[in-house]
Amino acid sequence: MKKTEMKWDLNNLIKAKEFSSEIKKAENAIQRFSKSIKQLTPNISGKKFAEIIKTYESAIELSLKIIVFTELFWTVNINDQKNFFFKSKAEDLELKLRDSELFFERWLMGLDAENLKILDEKNFKRLSEVLPGIKLYFKYLAEKKKYTLPLSEEKIINRKNINLKDPLLKIYEMILDSFEFKMKIGNSTKTIRTQDELLFYVKHSDPKLRESAYQALFKPYKENLNKIFTLYSAIVKDWYDDVKTRNFKSPISRRNFDNYIDDKVVDTLINVCTENRTVYQEYFKLKAKMLKMKKIQRYDIYAPLKKSDRRYSFSESKQIILDIFSEFNPEFKKKAELFFKEGHIDSHPRKNKISGAFCSPVNPKIVPYILLNFNGNIDSVMTAAHELGHGIHSLYSKHLSVLVQSEPLPLAETASTFCEMLLFEKMLKDNKDNDEKASLIFQKIADSYSTVMRQNYFVKFEKIAHQKIKEGINANELCEIYFSTLKEQFGDSMTIPEEFKYEWAYINHMFHTPFYCYAYNFGELLSMSIYALYKKEGKTFIPKLEKILSSGGSESTEIILKNIGIDIRKKSFWQGSFNLIKEWITQLKRLT
Repeated sequence: MKKTEMKWDLNNLIKAKEFSSEIKKAENAIQRFSKSIKQLTPNISGKKFAEIIKTYESAIELSLKIIVFTELFWTVNINDQKNFFFKSKAEDLELKLRDSELFFERWLMGLDAENLKILDEKNFKRLSEVLPGIKLYFKYLAEKKKYTLPLSEEKIINRKNINLKDPLLKIYEMILDSFEFKMKIGNSTKTIRTQDELLFYVKHSDPKLRESAYQALFKPYKENLNKIFTLYSAIVKDWYDDVKTRNFKSPISRRNFDNYIDDKVVDTLINVCTENRTVYQEYFKLKAKMLKMKKIQRYDIYAPLKKSDRRYSFSESKQIILDIFSEFNPEFKKKAELFFKEGHIDSHPRKNKISGAFCSPVNPKIVPYILLNFNGNIDSVMTAAHELGHGIHSLYSKHLSVLVQSEPLPLAETASTFCEMLLFEKMLKDNKDNDEKASLIFQKIADSYSTVMRQNYFVKFEKIAHQKIKEGINANELCEIYFSTLKEQFGDSMTIPEEFKYEWAYINHMFHTPFYCYAYNFGELLSMSIYALYKKEGKTFIPKLEKILSSGGSESTEIILKNIGIDIRKKSFWQGSFNLIKEWITQLKRLT
């Protein structure tokens, strides 16, 4: 298979040799914003206030170019010495921006902002209506007021997050990047440099290779457990301090507030998912029969139904995805093509590049950047469709202010998962062979497990971990807690080898963004419901989907969805998606 590799061109964002001059531009924009803040008075005219907002947006957009460039450069050049220079300058810039916006936000919240006259509620309401497109920004600040600390404390927290927390996360990534995986293949041992290359084997048709891959994966995590636990404990305790000082109800409430979503909605989601764990347990028991095993092991969770030698080149995958987007909605294809045309994709794994995949927006004026670790299997194609979906979502909302362009986290997986569904349904429709169809459904249920139930239990584990670490536990005790959540999740549907107790240590969302993972089960179940509506209504549904994507973060998740007839407070809404998974299992039984 020919390797048609793409490496993103960061010169489109910032030329490395012009980094210092770009920093200067951003600093000047922040200075202009800081100077404009001094003009704020409760009776400021709407016109003058709108001009200050525009100055603020410009400062954010120019700063984001620097910050995102720094992150993107690092992800594909982990050991490059220039990272230290770029990172240091970006951190200084971010501090300057945060200090300025701290004053601005405090003034808008009616709090002390040094020499500025306190803004009263009547004038806050008047100013919040000057720019209707960013009304949620003002709603969010009105809510944020009750969680905001004195100015001196907020300044300290800003510096602590940039100067201590961010480097802590970098150390975590550097520890992981230093890992080499020793995998037994037959009578020999193979050294595998990247995690993505190793994870290729967990879906191999040979059960011995699957077992060997998982054992190789978790060995360095076990060997470095105390280091990783020390980092995680620091992150959890820092999160808890923020929760306690700001008076949030619980650690997860802190994340829910940032997502502008009610605790009860998230509780409903987690509870419905937990109640439906038996749906996947039934699937795993069926899988054991189809693989001619008495009971599968956790090693076998992603085992293919049949051996498949089908491999895809990157250019072939690109064409498959673009054709499917074009058939669904030409606008999807048009937007997806921009990523290829502008060189904003980094496609294949290599040394000094991080594992995984993501889509990174910059600001409304710039096409986002997509990182992949493409290896030629069907999952790689699905991942490419998924990340392009994220990019499409961002491009739909580029008309919005940078203050509200980013969609709320619970909606972050909507377009990405929907695009995966388009690819899955197309492949299923075009395949005439029942065994191949069964294999596709088989894999789709496995993928939905990974996105729904697995992520649900990550969050359940986090809720326990944040409580227990606060009380005081050690690394081994935390591993046992994680192992107990696996036992609840899988029931008697499989055997769980001991090394899986270390799995939590490589789930980087728990470190970088606590409680992020419910965005995945939220997005997957939501997309299933949205896709069901699309199948029911046909092309007439597309404007509704585009309305969601175009809304960005200009309104709360609940209202955005309510506008197309979805009530996320209802248990029945979430249950409907599990009913679709049950239908897949029934169809799978029929085909086999």
